[in-house]
Amino acid sequence: MTDHSQSLDDAQTTAADDEQPVQQGRYLYCVVDTTASDTETLSTTGIDENPVYVIETDGIGAVVHDCETVYKTDDLDQVKQWVVTHQQVVDAASDVFGTPLPMRFDTVLEGGDASVEDWLAEHYENIHDDLQSFAGMWEYRITLLWDSSPFEDRITEQDDRLQELQQRQQQAGAGKRFLLEKQYEKRIQELKQDQRTDLAEQLTEAITPVVNDLAEQESRPTLSDDTHSSAEQEQILRVAVLADEDNETALGDRLDTIVEQDGVEIRFTGPWPPYTFAPDIGAE
Repeated sequence: MTDHSQSLDDAQTTAADDEQPVQQGRYLYCVVDTTASDTETLSTTGIDENPVYVIETDGIGAVVHDCETVYKTDDLDQVKQWVVTHQQVVDAASDVFGTPLPMRFDTVLEGGDASVEDWLAEHYENIHDDLQSFAGMWEYRITLLWDSSPFEDRITEQDDRLQELQQRQQQAGAGKRFLLEKQYEKRIQELKQDQRTDLAEQLTEAITPVVNDLAEQESRPTLSDDTHSSAEQEQILRVAVLADEDNETALGDRLDTIVEQDGVEIRFTGPWPPYTFAPDIGAE
C-alpha cells in the first residue's frame, strides 16, 4: 500500500491516534470525479464487509463506509487484510469513475455525511483540480532484476585486466595467488557495479519519453505487487511511473528492449491508482 499520504485536517483521526470510538465515523477510501460516470453505485463491500457508498458534492465524491472506531490492531495479518480490502475498494472506484485520488489506510472523519460534505467543500478547489490533472493517468510499477551469471561469464573473456590477473595467478605461488584472487574478485565487483548502473540508466532513459513522472521506490515488496526475486536475481531498480493510459503499450514496448539483454528480467504491474503521485488531500 502507498506511503504517500499524511495527516489531514483536525477533523480527521487515524489508526495511530488512539482506540477511542469515533462519533458517526466515515472511513474514506478515495475521492472521485462523479461526473465521469452515470452511476454512483460500487459493486463491492469495504473493510469488514461494510457497505460502501459515495458522498457527492458538486461533481466530486468521497467513497466511504460508516464506522464506529478507527482500525488499529497488533495483528499484522488483520492489518494486511484491511489494507488489501482498502485497495480493492479503490480499484472498484477506479473502474466506475476513472482515476481516483486514493486516501491512505485508516483515514476517518467524524460527524457523519455532513462532515464529509464540509470536508469536500473546504478542499473542493484542490480536489477538483487534482482529479482533472490526474484524469486518464495511472501508476505503473517497474522492477528491474538481474542475474549476473551470464555477464560474469562474458566479461571474464572480454576484460583485459581480468585475463591478466588470471594468467598471473597461474604462475604465482600460494601467497601471491591469494592476493591476485582478491584483486580478481575486486575487479569483477567493479565491473558488475558498472553494469548495474548502466542497466538502471538504460531503463530510465528508455521509459522517460512516455511517462509523465517517475519515482524510485524502496526495494521492499508491497502488498500490492509481487517483487520477490529468486536467489539468482538481484533487484537493480524499482520505480513507480505515472503515465497516460494511451501510453501503456508504448511503455511495455520500451521495457522489451531492456529485457532482451542476458540475465535481465522486468516485472511490470499496473495500472494502479496514482498512490505514489497523488497529493495529500487536506495536508497543509
